[in-house]
Amino acid sequence: SYQLILLTQHNKIMDETTILLVPAPGAKAEFLATVEPTATGGASGGDLPFEVVLSSYTRDGWATMAPPPTEPWKATWLKSVDGRGKLPGFLKYLQERKKVPMGRFEPAAAGSSGKGVIVVPYDQPSPPVGVLGDGSDVSVDDLIYCRYILDENQIGRGYRRPGPSTEAIAQQQMVQRQQQQRQKQQQQAKAKAASSVPKPAPKSSRASSGMLGNLMAATKRTNDLIDTVPVRKAASASGVGAGGSGLTGTAAVMAQFRQDVEQKMLDFRSDVTQTCLKVPISLATVVRDLPAEQKQSVTMDVLKYVVYEQAEEVGEDKWVSAREPSEFMDECVVAVYKEGHAPEDVLEDLNQGELPDEILQQQRAMRQARVKEISRKETKADAQRHKETVGSGAPDDDAWTLNTQKRDRRTIEEIQKEMESHKRQRTS
Repeated sequence: SYQLILLTQHNKIMDETTILLVPAPGAKAEFLATVEPTATGGASGGDLPFEVVLSSYTRDGWATMAPPPTEPWKATWLKSVDGRGKLPGFLKYLQERKKVPMGRFEPAAAGSSGKGVIVVPYDQPSPPVGVLGDGSDVSVDDLIYCRYILDENQIGRGYRRPGPSTEAIAQQQMVQRQQQQRQKQQQQAKAKAASSVPKPAPKSSRASSGMLGNLMAATKRTNDLIDTVPVRKAASASGVGAGGSGLTGTAAVMAQFRQDVEQKMLDFRSDVTQTCLKVPISLATVVRDLPAEQKQSVTMDVLKYVVYEQAEEVGEDKWVSAREPSEFMDECVVAVYKEGHAPEDVLEDLNQGELPDEILQQQRAMRQARVKEISRKETKADAQRHKETVGSGAPDDDAWTLNTQKRDRRTIEEIQKEMESHKRQRTS
């Protein structure tokens, strides 16, 4: 990732801004452009302090989308005055990666309770006619558009994406009220059914229905008092999906799963004391509310890809994600490590590339040849040991050479007795 250092040098004649680019963390800053506010380009650049450091990137909604009118954001057009023409390449880099450079600064105006925030949108708008003038002295390639706010506490959602709309919240509240009403009606029906059940008549001493009659009566009373649990309605019945976004079915389940994983990643990023995050994935839990015909479209590979994607996005391509070994096919745990805290064995596995088929075949042939050589040596050593053992304890060499030169006419009892005597000799 890149870092930007924005130095604002106030001059008595004009307000010039020198933009320096740091190509890598810890590297020396490189010159990018010297710019100044245009005459009709919006807010004046005089609100910026002497030095502003753009030290990070963000994809949050408050930086990528147009700010609401309730927040005092200011916009300004800056034009390059150095004539080197480096701004088009820088803006193309931002457009390809869909990231917004941002930074905080101490506002020059008094009365602000927090630091100011400046952003350079990757989606640059078209410059107005007043900024270009007659086109003789200002070119589109020499312009850059940025926004800043003098108090970060006035940003509505902070560093998170905007939540659901007012209509979606109202629909969700209406669904909750309907569910509460249904539960209340069920409780009332249950109480009414319990009160309407007649009390069992006293048992007559003369006549008895027997064990079977008592069992049937108890079963009937149980069926009268049983509370039938209502079937859970799918999300599509109410028209509200995950987070009130209107999504249904598989899309709603995946959106909810992505939102949960993203929230865990954001909490993990804000906790400076935590260096490793374990994200459990259970396929059965995710597809629990889906119909049977839609469960096949959600797989473990898709869920793992969502976790890897969120780790890459929230961690700004600096975190390391690795799946831990698991005994089950539908459950796994993905470990996410912050930069510089990944174990060596995890980095080793990630750095191993896929070998070509020719190299794999050679390795397989070498392993087979090695196994055959070891087996041959072990067989030869066993034969040598057997020969030494048999030859050292035999009273007559001819008696121990079976099925080759002569026939062994001894009985089984004689052979066993002779073998036991040899064993006793070796032990003694």
